[in-house]
Amino acid sequence: MAYDLQINQDTSLTVGEYGGRVATTTAAVTGNFQAIQFISDSSFTSVSQTALAGSALTGITFPAGFVLFAAVTAFQLATGGAIAYTRGY
Repeated sequence: MAYDLQINQDTSLTVGEYGGRVATTTAAVTGNFQAIQFISDSSFTSVSQTALAGSALTGITFPAGFVLFAAVTAFQLATGGAIAYTRGY
């Protein structure tokens, strides 16, 4: 039996259809990102995002493989490495 598979734009964003940036240093990274996937245990020095309310995302160690879904416009890693996936247009 065959099935038709439809992928909407939101799903496409989460799998990196629009590209992204790899961050493995403590240099500041800017852009229009949909998600950040941590490729090693990582923490932020700073992060600018508009999607999440509550406590700041600094001071948290994110484990390798964790994906943070948020509208991020800038971040700087204190430790670790990450792939930031670009939002669609």
